[in-house]
Amino acid sequence: MRKKLALVSLDGNGVYNLKHMPFLSELAESGSFTVVDSIFPTLTDLVHTSVMTGVWPKDHGVVENGYYDRLADRKINFYDYEVAFNPHRVIKAPTVVDLLRSRGVRTASVSGYTMPPFSGTDVRIFPPFFASDKLYRIHGRDWRKDLWVLNSAIYLYEECRPDLLLVHFASIDGMGHDHGPLSEGALKAVETVDTAVRALWERLKDEYAFVIFADHGQEEVHTWVNLRTYLRKHGIETLRVSSGGGAHVYLRNPNEAEEAFEILRRAPGVGAVFFREDLEHLNSPNSGELIVSARPGYWFCSHRMCRGIKGVSHWVKGMHGSMNEPVVKVPLILWGFEKVELEHASLMDIAPTILRFFGIEKPGNMAGRSLVSST
Repeated sequence: MRKKLALVSLDGNGVYNLKHMPFLSELAESGSFTVVDSIFPTLTDLVHTSVMTGVWPKDHGVVENGYYDRLADRKINFYDYEVAFNPHRVIKAPTVVDLLRSRGVRTASVSGYTMPPFSGTDVRIFPPFFASDKLYRIHGRDWRKDLWVLNSAIYLYEECRPDLLLVHFASIDGMGHDHGPLSEGALKAVETVDTAVRALWERLKDEYAFVIFADHGQEEVHTWVNLRTYLRKHGIETLRVSSGGGAHVYLRNPNEAEEAFEILRRAPGVGAVFFREDLEHLNSPNSGELIVSARPGYWFCSHRMCRGIKGVSHWVKGMHGSMNEPVVKVPLILWGFEKVELEHASLMDIAPTILRFFGIEKPGNMAGRSLVSST
């Protein structure tokens, strides 16, 4: 029985990509495979933090890509240097890495971009930090980055032999944003990642079991909507509106929440509106008074480029964050385990599964269950 474990995240890899991933499909057939729902808003940092802590966003504090600090009136980003090296500046719950360290389990990680939930390991290879978004878009988003991730993961294996190896491939998401899901660019990333997973599996398969998941998929978008401008036009001022297919709306006057709710229901591109109290997993002061999900083809933009209420999304072709099916439905694959039970599985089951693999019972506050019955 394998005594080590690799957790592999395929960022932005909706289940629709599997038909273009022959190796991953083969691994799914030889192991255990199911399709699970992501966690709304379907955003990378929120989902990965939930996976690595096993608790909901209301408990770990990461309710989007980072969170908005109302008192300081600023967005706390996962991309910040000090957060990458000190994840618990943002994540307000222990990760599985924290829990395993106390038991002497050795961990290592590599990520295609700044990934605080994967930080705190005994050995960590960080991605390049770019001084500008322009540099990042040129050098940090395409499929070549995941070749670097693969080589770094193999280096960690050969040099460190960690008990738990965390690997995050990110190019499918980046190429999907820039070119659209299932575009030529995105499919090049899909092919690269599938080949990289094969190479990693070939190197580790005799020693490691694998848990492979995606945090979300993507959907093609054609139109951005500026909800902040729309609300202002209707007399509602906001402190902040986040971006993506799912957005938090932070009102300047929280007493206007019911009025804003009705206004947002009529806004272009809006598929659903929720009070945060209606979404138990997001019911925390870090969340906006309202959370909005986009209709297919739309996304919410608060960037200075998004002037007016809506416009053509010529620089963003793919997006996630919404509750729409291409974004929500993601693969979960377990390989190398003796007994697996995937009925009613969810991404929240990954943390308890990791702990059980190493012979540790999950803390009582973890939301999920172990998908393996024995180590």
